[in-house]
This record gives sequence, C-alpha cells and structure tokens, in this order.
Amino acid sequence: MTTRRLTAGFAALAVAAGLFTVGAPVAQASSKGRKNTTIGLGAATAYSLLRGKTTQGLVLGAGTGYAYKRYRDSRKSEKRRQRAARARYRSRSRTARAYRPSSRTASYRSRYYRSR
Repeated sequence: MTTRRLTAGFAALAVAAGLFTVGAPVAQASSKGRKNTTIGLGAATAYSLLRGKTTQGLVLGAGTGYAYKRYRDSRKSEKRRQRAARARYRSRSRTARAYRPSSRTASYRSRYYRSR
C-alpha cells in the first residue's frame, strides 16, 4: 500500500509541476457569464445575511462586488472591441467605394462603347 501512495504522490507532483511550468488552461468567461455569477453571488449574500450569518454574508458581499467590477470591465472591453470593428468595417467600405466607378460613369461608358 505504501508503494502505491508513493507512486500516486509522484504522479500528482509531476502533473502539478507540468501545469506550473506550462501554465494551466484558463477559461475565458463572457460578460453574460460574469453577470450570471454576480447575480448568483448577490443572491447568496442576501440569503446569508437574512439567516444571520454575517461573516459569511460579508465575505460573499465582497465577492459580489469584485464579480460586478469584473463584469463591468468585461462589458466595457466588449463594447470597445465592437466599436473598433465597426470603425474598421466603415473605413474599408469607404476605401472600396473610392475605387469603384459611379453608376453614372459606368452607364456613360456602356453607351459610348455600344454606339461604336
């Protein structure tokens, strides 16, 4: 039994060292997921405080505040990315329009070449 524990301990140590060296995979939450987390923590905070568990309620309240801050930051960065994408799209369409002949010029050319 001791050999198995020792082997399991070394295996766990090797996995932990590998994750520490390479870096553990991180999940990226959207702003909607962060909002849901904030709402859940707020409900847990209210429940704890109503039940008279003030220490637990205060800790959950601090977590709720931090989750709300992360939600607002995430929402702000999403809006910033959307504005930048729209600006890039608009500038590309304006550039493409500048090189396209107008319909007036095109109709003139087609009449000119048809008459020859």
